Amino acid sequence: MGAPELILVLLLAFAVFGPRRIIEMSRDAGRVLRNLSRDAVNMQRQLEDELSTDKTGRPSGADKSTPTDSTTTL
Repeated sequence: MGAPELILVLLLAFAVFGPRRIIEMSRDAGRVLRNLSRDAVNMQRQLEDELSTDKTGRPSGADKSTPTDSTTTL
């Protein structure tokens, strides 16, 4: 879609809805996009958290202890 087509669509929208309604619709569209973006980030974090837990429900690496050598003396 080029600039002439975009201008035509905007002029038609302006003629059909009027200036006040166009501003309200733009504001509403901004809110929707902001909420979708926030929800996508939250879902990504939740998915990463879920994938980082092992099958026992504990975070991976939580119970892993480093092996110690009992023959080493200080």
